[in-house]
Amino acid sequence: YPVTVVFSQPMPRRFFSASAFGGSLAVAVCTALVHLARAQSAKDGAPTQGVIWLSSPGDCILAAGTHSRVTWGAETLPKCQEICEKDRKCWAVDFSTYNSYPRCKLLIAPPAGATPKQAGISEATCSIKASQLSRYAFNGRLGSGAMGSHTPVARCMATFNMQAGDYNGCDFQGLKMSGTDFSKASGVGATFSFATLLGFQARESNLRGAMFERTEAQKSKFDFADMSDSMCIGANFRDASMEGVTLTNAKLADAHLDGAVLTKASLQNVDGEKASFRNADMTGADLRGARFTSASFEGAILFEADVTGASFKDADVTGTVWGFVTGFDTVDFTGAKGAPSPDAVACTQKAAPCNPFG
Repeated sequence: YPVTVVFSQPMPRRFFSASAFGGSLAVAVCTALVHLARAQSAKDGAPTQGVIWLSSPGDCILAAGTHSRVTWGAETLPKCQEICEKDRKCWAVDFSTYNSYPRCKLLIAPPAGATPKQAGISEATCSIKASQLSRYAFNGRLGSGAMGSHTPVARCMATFNMQAGDYNGCDFQGLKMSGTDFSKASGVGATFSFATLLGFQARESNLRGAMFERTEAQKSKFDFADMSDSMCIGANFRDASMEGVTLTNAKLADAHLDGAVLTKASLQNVDGEKASFRNADMTGADLRGARFTSASFEGAILFEADVTGASFKDADVTGTVWGFVTGFDTVDFTGAKGAPSPDAVACTQKAAPCNPFG
């Protein structure tokens, strides 16, 4: 039977928050098929390893143009989930007791939500395989979760001390891991999406290609970590310490890095559309080829930064501090608020930080 954990907060259509766990140890699962959890359509196949179940009371609402099939003989919800767990075509289960007979329905696509109880049906539960696709499709509250019966947990257990461990490909999505020490650990391709990582310690860690979508990581420490090619869309890194971090080719759209320390960080070719860097310290940062369309940089410090070929198109750079900046004349400030004055390049040659936007 699955080990059940409880998430106390509702899960809106495009968010997932886990705020409470039974016991003192937060449990995570490792999946060798992480790419399945990031499938872009139901045809790509549902997860079959490292499955986490999220449930809601009521019957599943089928997505338009899809159907379900009934499997008899599964007398409990865990048994129903176990049948679905091994099936790549199964995205969710609808388990209920119909006229005293247990009924297990397998869904071929993520459901759109759950309905209230119906006549003659009791103990109805809509249970989905947790994935980016299924979370986005479900409109409503998902109040409880469980690890699948075949989920390997030993290597991917989330504890307070995870220093120098091997967590490549592990799935920590939605978990509460505040204060966890992940220093010098390897989490290549790991998933931290929708997790709570307040004060998370990840100095010198290897997080290449990791997923941090909508992660809450305020005041975390990623100094000298490698986060190249990571997916940080909508992540919250406010007041985080990220000195010397490598974010080359990372996706930072809609991310919040207000007040973060990014001194000597590498942000080459990042996609930072609509990201916020207000009052961030980016002294000596490498921003070559970065795209910050419609981003916010009010009060940010870019002293001695390399901005060669960077784009701040339609961004707000009011009060941004510059000095000894490399490649200043190659920057695209089209439509930027607080764009530099014609003699701004000369300002960069001063021996101390200056503001060329006054």
